[in-house]
Amino acid sequence: MKKEFLVSVIIPAFNEQKNIAICLQSLVDQQTNYPFEVIVVDNNSTDKTSEMAYKFKKKLDLKVVNEEKQGRGIARWRGFNEAKGEILLSLDADTKVPANWLDSLVKALDQKKVAAVTTAVKINDCSVLTNTLFNLTQPLVLQLYRVLTGHLWLNGFSFGIKKEIYQKSGGFNPNLQAQEDLDLGFRVAKLGKIKSIDLVVIFSGRRFKHGLLTGALPYFKTFFQLYYMKKEDIYLSNPR
Repeated sequence: MKKEFLVSVIIPAFNEQKNIAICLQSLVDQQTNYPFEVIVVDNNSTDKTSEMAYKFKKKLDLKVVNEEKQGRGIARWRGFNEAKGEILLSLDADTKVPANWLDSLVKALDQKKVAAVTTAVKINDCSVLTNTLFNLTQPLVLQLYRVLTGHLWLNGFSFGIKKEIYQKSGGFNPNLQAQEDLDLGFRVAKLGKIKSIDLVVIFSGRRFKHGLLTGALPYFKTFFQLYYMKKEDIYLSNPR
């Protein structure tokens, strides 16, 4: 894989003025020789998400796209369609990545049978108990998911995919309001291996402020609805 190719980092964002700067600064701090663009999809925010993102215009090859139709699927779909890169990296606006994040994902994708790559995640802004329980159980849940489905989850907060694979898979379903990354993963897994790498990102634990179980239940519910009941009219209220 040649170093002159372009990498695209796609970040959907809805009312993320408190988090987007931390996310983008972690991209500024990437230790890489790969040229990369950053696409922030402002999904009809009512706060200063775009204004905060534009502050990084001189530090990053940044493009802010406004998507007025609300939804997780449409926001990711729009960003990935705008991307110019041969390698597409997904990131959530409340996620902070280590300095070797971009290079690690690109390196993992530089393998013939690997179609996509995903990482682990931790939280550090909830109670000590919630932080500990989440950080211990999240890897176990992903392994359970692999047992159930036969492949790894493409975690929207941090994954990479070859553009040709993304396009062949049909891409994100713009009509989904939840589990859009899970849905994409099923189709990608038919085209190649989804690989997990030993790299951890940090995202906001706001989903679990009222307890780990309370925050996790909507994800389990929508997983069951999509995977077992084959429903598309599922919904998660948590921001993206």
